[in-house]
Amino acid sequence: MRREWRFVSLLLGAVAVAAQADPSPTFAYAYPLSVPPGASAYLVELPQDAYRWARLDGGLVDVIVEDADGQPVAMGPYTSSMPTSHPLTVDVPLRAVPPVAEGMGGPRIQRSTNGDIVIEPGAVAASGTPREWLFDARSPVAAERLAFPPPGRDASLAVDIDGSANLQDWTPIARRVSIVTLGQGDGAVDARVVTLAAAPWRYYRVRVIQGDAPWDANGGAAVTLSGTVVDASTKDEADMRWLDVAATGEKASGQGTDYDYELPAALPLSRARAKLGAGDNVARLDVAAVAGPMTGESLGTIVVTPGQAAQHALEVSPGRRGHLRVHTSTPLRGAPTLSVGWRPDRFVFLPEGKPPYRLLVGSRTARRPNWPIDDAIAALRKANGGDWRPAPAVVGPGEERAGREAVDAPAASFDWTRPLLWVVLLLGAAVVIGMATSLLRKKGP
Repeated sequence: MRREWRFVSLLLGAVAVAAQADPSPTFAYAYPLSVPPGASAYLVELPQDAYRWARLDGGLVDVIVEDADGQPVAMGPYTSSMPTSHPLTVDVPLRAVPPVAEGMGGPRIQRSTNGDIVIEPGAVAASGTPREWLFDARSPVAAERLAFPPPGRDASLAVDIDGSANLQDWTPIARRVSIVTLGQGDGAVDARVVTLAAAPWRYYRVRVIQGDAPWDANGGAAVTLSGTVVDASTKDEADMRWLDVAATGEKASGQGTDYDYELPAALPLSRARAKLGAGDNVARLDVAAVAGPMTGESLGTIVVTPGQAAQHALEVSPGRRGHLRVHTSTPLRGAPTLSVGWRPDRFVFLPEGKPPYRLLVGSRTARRPNWPIDDAIAALRKANGGDWRPAPAVVGPGEERAGREAVDAPAASFDWTRPLLWVVLLLGAAVVIGMATSLLRKKGP
């Protein structure tokens, strides 16, 4: 009987070993962190090469901080504090969008590299009063009051007002707003001021849905925009970093040429600018992010002209992008050089456990626990004042841990652990049945 029980113990041990077989690697890379002692929270910026390991589709949940004992500490993405703002009143010119004939392509509206509105008329312009007007506030302004220019004649119209950050995606602000000017003198009606409550937008669109706009389509008409603008010096954000990228491929496409640019990692890009090669002075470059063989995302157009200021760049919505493609119908002597601007993702962690701390990045299985870090940071801001900021942590040179094994899917192979578990379990069941039958026979009637 003792031998049978020993055999059962061996089977159970084999089951435990098989269940624990093939442990997957945890994190791909580790970075030492240097922090000033005594702070109540620390801020860490993700280094550029960390994006090579962080999962593109994981929302950076495979980024954690651990203490000297290898235990994770409370951390999470850093939510910036609200910047201060000041009132602003500015006169900005109205830009008329040319009307087009019915069924024909409309005008092309885009931004230049310094953010100015560029309007290219459609193939066939139509006669008549423009129905759409644009103006550029030059910086994101939360509009509170909009005064339209005096028309010089009686007018009654209704307009829709929209806001945009890129001239492509528009958000409604006001609908069917009446603008009326009738008569002169004491009995005149002058309702040209619109009260708004909008989020900060740089570009505004006025669409006439009833009546005819009385403003001069050739320029000279201006609106007075009043609102609030954020003080740039109080913005709680990471510094913009720039990376020059050379073309890695070139091929003819349609009536022009495609240039491909492979970034060293999928970085959270928010700016792009271009520099032409020797001998080229002007070009129109359509920039897109390539996500797959048949998918992509249009980022906008860069128009390069002689004497262009180097600091002017195309603004794009922030997002991780690793492969860019530039299409141009302008004949060029060589591929342009792209410069991409990005702000690193920031994380905040609390001084739990024992230092030194390490930043771990990249894992197909490990995930960061859902700590209530926003509540903790809000409590610290309340206790320390609105100007409080977490102390910055210095990221040291990274060292490889499991490397690609931690992030890549395992190679397809036969999983022998499941059949082994079933064999072990069936053998154990057979031994138990045999032992029970033996006991029943020995007991007798």
